[in-house]
Amino acid sequence: MQKALKQKLKAIFPLTRFDEPLSKHSTFRIGGKADAYIELADLDPKTPTSLQALIKFCRQNRIPFFILGGGSNVLFHDKGFRGIIIKITANHLTIKTLKNKKALAIADAGLPLGVLVKKAKDAGYSNFDSWLGIPGTVGGAVRGNAGAQGLEIKDTLLYAEIFNPKTGLTRELTPKNLKMKYRSSSLKKDNRIVLRAVFELKKSKTTGNSLPPLLFRLQNQPKGYSAGSFFKNPGKFKAGYLIDQCGLKGLKIGGAQISDKHANFFLNVGAGTKTPATQKDLLALAAKAKKEVYKKFKIRLEEEVQIVPEKP
Repeated sequence: MQKALKQKLKAIFPLTRFDEPLSKHSTFRIGGKADAYIELADLDPKTPTSLQALIKFCRQNRIPFFILGGGSNVLFHDKGFRGIIIKITANHLTIKTLKNKKALAIADAGLPLGVLVKKAKDAGYSNFDSWLGIPGTVGGAVRGNAGAQGLEIKDTLLYAEIFNPKTGLTRELTPKNLKMKYRSSSLKKDNRIVLRAVFELKKSKTTGNSLPPLLFRLQNQPKGYSAGSFFKNPGKFKAGYLIDQCGLKGLKIGGAQISDKHANFFLNVGAGTKTPATQKDLLALAAKAKKEVYKKFKIRLEEEVQIVPEKP
C-alpha cells in the first residue's frame, strides 16, 4: 500500500494499524502481516467512519479487504494479507418480547456467540444452549451456519441484515434467502457482509447430547491452538472418524499436527517454539488427510476452515 494511501486511510480511520501480525487474530496463531488492520464498531451508513464508508473507500481505491469475525475459523497465509483486514466489533444485543409473547434476540455481527447464549439464558431462554462453547462471533456463525449437537444457526435465525459492498444496499434475508445448509450459506461465495441477526427465542429444553453442552465439548475436543473442526462431516459420516480410520491421528508436519484425541482437529503444536506451524504445514496435513480418506473410502473431504490467500 502506497504511503499517500496509508495517510489518507489513517486520516479517516485513525485507529488503523499497519503491518499487523495476523497470528494475533487467529485461534490457529498463524499468519503474516496485513497491510492494514481496522476494528470497527460503527454500522451506521450515514457516518463517515462506518463499516459502509470503509468498504466504499476500499472499492474506490481498489484495495482488497477481508471481513474478520472472531478468528476461530480462518487460516491466514504465512505472508499475511495484501489489503485491509476489517474486524467488526459492533456487539450490541437487544432481547425483545413482542405482543404475541414471542421473544427475539437482535445481535450485532461482532457479538461473541457465547455472549448471545449466556444473555439469552439469563433472560430465561434456553434454546441456544447447544451452542455454548462455540467460539467466534454472530456474524461468522451466520455466514457459516455454525452449529453443535444438532442445532444450527438456521434453526433459530429469523433473518439477518446483509450489506452488499457492490451495490451499497442492505437487505433483510432469511435462512432460505441465504441458502443456508450444513456449515454453509451463499455468503461464503461472495463478499456480502452480515451486520446483525435476529433470532427467535424459546423457553425449551437443551437439545442434543445428555451431557451439558460445554462439558460435552470439553470432554471430546482437544486443547491447543486450532480452528475447531477442520473438515465438514461428509453426509452421515464424521470426518474425524474417517481420518482416524486411515491411521492419521498424531501425524505431524512441521509445527502442525492432527490431534491424537480428535482426528478432525488440526493443531499448531509449534506455537511459542522455534518451529511454529505455518499455513503450508496445515495445508499439507489437510492434503494428506483428503488423499488417504478418498483412497480408503472414496469420500472427498471439504474444508470447513476458510483458507485466506495472501492476495485475494
